[in-house]
Amino acid sequence: MTATKAIRSKVSELPHKPGIYLMKDRLGTVIYVGKARDLRKRVSQYFHPSRRMGWDVKFRALVDAIHDFDVHTVRGEAEALLLESRLIKQYKPRYNVSFRDDKRYLMLKVNLNDPIPRFALTRLKLDDNARYFGPFPSSSAL
Repeated sequence: MTATKAIRSKVSELPHKPGIYLMKDRLGTVIYVGKARDLRKRVSQYFHPSRRMGWDVKFRALVDAIHDFDVHTVRGEAEALLLESRLIKQYKPRYNVSFRDDKRYLMLKVNLNDPIPRFALTRLKLDDNARYFGPFPSSSAL
C-alpha cells in the first residue's frame, strides 16, 4: 500500500510524544495496537516505502490493511504499556498476539493481617486489607 495523502498529512501532524496508536482497516476495525516513545517517528515507519524490503510477510499484510489510525498521547512509557495492554484486551486486534491472553500484570501483595507481614505475588487485587504494589509487567521487574 502507498500511503494516501490524508494518511501522510495525519502522520505529519502527530506530536513527538509517547503514546499508543490504533491501526484500523477500511471498515474501521482496530487491527493493531502499538506503543511508541515518539508517535510521529513510530507511526511514520509504517508508511515509509523504502523500508518495505526488509519487512516480513505478516508485517506487510498489516501495513497493506491499514486504512486509518488513531493515537492517544500519554505521560510516559509505563502509562503507554498499561494502556496498550488494556486496548489489546478490549479490541483483540488480529495482528497483536503478545497481550491477547487474559493475564493481568503482577502485583506484590503484603498481608498486614498477620503478626509478621507476608509477601506474595498476585495478579488479582482483593479487598482484604492487604497492601498491593505494582502493577509490574513481568516478574523480572520486581
